[in-house]
Amino acid sequence: MTLRIRAATPADADALCALHAASWRASYAPFVPASALGAPLEAAMAARWGTWPADRLIRVAERGGALLGFGAVVRGPVPLLDNLHVSPDARSGGIGGALFRSVCHALAAEGATSLRLIVIAANPDARRFYCRLGGVEAAAVDDTLLGHTVRMVPVHFPEPVFAALSQEL
Repeated sequence: MTLRIRAATPADADALCALHAASWRASYAPFVPASALGAPLEAAMAARWGTWPADRLIRVAERGGALLGFGAVVRGPVPLLDNLHVSPDARSGGIGGALFRSVCHALAAEGATSLRLIVIAANPDARRFYCRLGGVEAAAVDDTLLGHTVRMVPVHFPEPVFAALSQEL
C-alpha cells in the first residue's frame, strides 16, 4: 500500500494522541524516569490533544487507513517543528523523512523560509536524522521534558536547505 501524507483534522486527535504517547515511551525512556512515562505522560497527551491545536500546521502519514506518523509545527517568524513522530513499529521506512519534507513544503507555501527544532542531545539517532537532512546544530541547552531537565540541541534549517527540502516531495 502507498504511503499517504495529508493535513491532519480534528477527527485524527485520538489516533494522534495514542501515537504520540507510544512514540514518547519508545524514544524517551532512556532520558526520563519510567514513572514520567505513565500518568504524567498520559496527562500531557490528554492536555495536548484534548483541544484541537488549530494554531499548528499538522501533517499525518498513513497507510491503509492506519496513522503511522505526524509532524506538528508552531507557526511563527521562524516556525518550530514541535513534534515529528513515527509509530515505533514503522520506523526506518522513510516515513519521518517524507513527513519532514511535506511539512517543509506546506510551510513554504505559507511563506516560511526556514525551520527550527530542538532534539535531545543524548539521542544520536534523531540528531543524525536531522543532520542528514541538512540541519545545523547549535550549542546544547537545558530544557524540561515531562518535568525533568534534559539537555537539548537546537537545530536550524536555514533558507537554502529549507528551500531544497520544501521542493523534495
